[in-house]
Amino acid sequence: MKNFLLVFSFISITLLTCTRVNAQTSYSCTYRQYCNWNADDKKFDNCTGYEESSLFVMNTSETMFTHTIDAMKSTYYVTSKEYDKEHDVYTYDVTSDVGNKYYYVFDPKDKQVRAVYVNKDGKTMEIVFTVKAIF
Repeated sequence: MKNFLLVFSFISITLLTCTRVNAQTSYSCTYRQYCNWNADDKKFDNCTGYEESSLFVMNTSETMFTHTIDAMKSTYYVTSKEYDKEHDVYTYDVTSDVGNKYYYVFDPKDKQVRAVYVNKDGKTMEIVFTVKAIF
């Protein structure tokens, strides 16, 4: 019986420590920039920005996330997701709670959250959020 308890305890501890625990992930941000797509140079440039406290919170199953700033809170519903191992980023095609489409890149290594979208004038834009903390 004693051996059974030892083996059972070992297996239980092993399973608990080897099982991936999914939890919501939050990105606290301190700065926002808007950048224009330069078709000639094939990159985003002409960026302007300002200090802004905001918080992104991704749910456990990565099916939606919220973005909260002082003035409002928006919800984004994930339509596809991918982990880019080469660049170590998480990418999401999303639709906002008001129907706008975005391509989000969560980049923990470079401490950025980036969103690409087409504005009402048909111009491709990028928003770059500077991340202060990830928890």
